[in-house]
Amino acid sequence: MTPGHNAHNSLTGDATVAVQAGAIHGDVHITTHASTRTVPRQLPADGGGLTGREDLLARLDALPPSGLVVLSGMAGVGKTALVLHWANRVIHEFPDGQLYVDLHGFGGGEPLRPQDALAAFLRALGYARPEELATVEERAAHFRTLMSGRRALVVLDNALSADHVRPLLPGPAGGVVVVISRHQLSGLVVQHAATALRVEPLAEDAGMTLLRAQIGDRARHPIAGTLVRLCAGLPLALRIVSERISRFPSTDLDGVVADLADEHARLDVLDTHDDDARSAVRTVFSWSVRSLPAPEARAFRLLGLHPGAEFSANAVAALLDDSHLTATTLLRSLARRHLVLDLGSDRFGLHDLLRIYARETCDLVDTVEDRQAAVVRLFDHYLHMADRVGRIVMPHRLRFPLSGRAAALLDIRDRQDALRWLDLERRNLEAMCAIDDPMLDGRRWQLAYALRDYYFLTKALDGWLTTHRQALLACVRANDPLAEARTRNNLGMVLVEMNELDEAVEHYRRALELFEELGDGHGRSNALANEAAVLRRRGEFAAALRNQKLALDWYRGSGAHRNVGITLRSMALVETELGHFDDAVEHIEEAVDIAIGLGSELDAAEGFGRLGRIRHRAGDHLLAEIAFRQAALHARSCGSKHEEARALQELGALAASAGDLDEARRRWNAALELYRASGSTEGSTVAEALARLPTSQ
Repeated sequence: MTPGHNAHNSLTGDATVAVQAGAIHGDVHITTHASTRTVPRQLPADGGGLTGREDLLARLDALPPSGLVVLSGMAGVGKTALVLHWANRVIHEFPDGQLYVDLHGFGGGEPLRPQDALAAFLRALGYARPEELATVEERAAHFRTLMSGRRALVVLDNALSADHVRPLLPGPAGGVVVVISRHQLSGLVVQHAATALRVEPLAEDAGMTLLRAQIGDRARHPIAGTLVRLCAGLPLALRIVSERISRFPSTDLDGVVADLADEHARLDVLDTHDDDARSAVRTVFSWSVRSLPAPEARAFRLLGLHPGAEFSANAVAALLDDSHLTATTLLRSLARRHLVLDLGSDRFGLHDLLRIYARETCDLVDTVEDRQAAVVRLFDHYLHMADRVGRIVMPHRLRFPLSGRAAALLDIRDRQDALRWLDLERRNLEAMCAIDDPMLDGRRWQLAYALRDYYFLTKALDGWLTTHRQALLACVRANDPLAEARTRNNLGMVLVEMNELDEAVEHYRRALELFEELGDGHGRSNALANEAAVLRRRGEFAAALRNQKLALDWYRGSGAHRNVGITLRSMALVETELGHFDDAVEHIEEAVDIAIGLGSELDAAEGFGRLGRIRHRAGDHLLAEIAFRQAALHARSCGSKHEEARALQELGALAASAGDLDEARRRWNAALELYRASGSTEGSTVAEALARLPTSQ
């Protein structure tokens, strides 16, 4: 074409390539990419058998067309299985392709680099030579271009961090992205508006459903529920156990449960013992732990020494011998990695199987001396805290110096705070008492002693009995006669509450012998007064009064005012049985005055309750009602549900005897609710009384 020459260009029909040129010299070679998009289909198959994940499936279904979701949870909890089940179910919604990559953030080798993952994605999308794009930024940009406008799904499995996946995110119109990680990846939530979903261990009923799906009718065995609980809701653990049972039809479920119940063997049981490392609970846990920074790794290991499943940051600070701030920081870091649970209110938890793994790792890595020192620090934290709150709950009880040292203790403002702490920590305190280590024997009986007032107040008799039996064994092993005598006295008290009178007397009499050998007048008087309670129940009233008067004389002489009041209350019960109502009233009123003067609300509640029963038995119903109302008031003030229930039960009986059945029903219903809340069996009597009431018209 010559310059200036008028020309008209036109093209009609179909053409793949059109070239306009003024002059062409030499050969012409034209290449082109195919006009159709490559549609990758990379999703692995659905493994099947998903159960208990309906809520999470609904959340995934609700994702927008270009949504980003981070699905996180502990190792073995079934994150990948959940995503693949969902993705295969809705695959038709992603007609432009499904991309999947295992980033190996947790595993035996190095994590897959983002640039290598991008290269694989680019090839899957039809870009033949991604290595020509030298930098990760170039590959990421080209990936976003190829994904633009696609109705596609991208699954990024086993991501180590937010930085690990950022280059792999398509643009704003690049489809749905699901990131799977053992870490929370909060950076994606904050900077990319990702939806965060947490996969928790299965509830027990869902675990049973999974077990039935795997082993069929054998899951009907009565012990199957125990098997599920020992696997602690971890689908990987349940599948491993199920595979073992299915592979060997002669496998005895009782034997499997016995193996799992042994914490030293449980992780060995939860291993398929084949070449697939992903089929061993211990191995998949190790992949989470090996990448931890040193402070977090030490914290995780030492958490294995804590005997409870839930703990405060303060307790962990003692365990680590560090500050509350440092402990909280480390715990939150572990929580982001799903190695501990952040329960809120400065409390954290550890999955049962992770606790076993942490203890195993601690035994391998930390020296015996370091482990022992950590346990002692933890015990001292609980011991000194229990003593501190005990002094608030029962301020006039005999106290003595404690073993160990008190680290930074929580600020407990009042009685309600003290009881709240005891309620929260009861299981941990009992677990500490159960640590059978001679190194801790002195601390174990001291902790049981500190807990006795809480048990007496709440009537938590099982915990009282167990901790004091353990404490007694510790005292005997430590050859500490004073500790043994004190523990036997308190053990006898719970046995009386449980109506085990013969054993109670054995402990009281042995305690009396020890106190007399030691020349301990206060302890001797306690043993005498305590045995009197058994003598009264047996109808040996004269012997009971003799013991009580001996104890009372010593208490008055030594200025043990609270013990004076307690003994007067007990004497009044015996005098009531003998029909000596005037003496009983005189003694119980003095006991109430002492309790009020000392500010002992529980003693006042018990005193008014006994005064009410004496008045009722003497036929003075009006004064009895006044006393019972006072008893309920003081019981409520000190937080004793049991004493308040007793007072309401008596008020109901008074109302029933007066013919006011509606009032009786109201009082008894309130009493029954309190008995049940305190775990007391005395509510059965109230329930029977309610059943006998005629139905309201």
